Amino acid sequence: MADAQTIKFLDGVLSKTREGRIPWKPTAEESNFIAAIGGQYILSISASDDADSWGNRSRHYTLILRDRDDVELTMASDADSGISSDDVKELYETARRKALNVDEKIDSALAVLNRL
Repeated sequence: MADAQTIKFLDGVLSKTREGRIPWKPTAEESNFIAAIGGQYILSISASDDADSWGNRSRHYTLILRDRDDVELTMASDADSGISSDDVKELYETARRKALNVDEKIDSALAVLNRL
């Protein structure tokens, strides 16, 4: 079960990400995004696909906070009791869209489409 401080931290990261105040960046790993905050901490949000013994696939999301020495301070996953899976998924999708400039690229594609 996630502790109250980790839940509060996840809520804060989601809120600041929604506002566009966290500078999410892509990594070499397609399903992982990172952001430096305050010059002291690194956030990473990632998605992973799992399969059960029946072959059913599911996607899981994990937020990790590390310090500048790469020490893991806390982790919040959609599998943790007390963590809203919808919040972690929204954080991942919002960070992904910001890191990849999805909205700007869609606007550009719409402009091209309108000129056809």
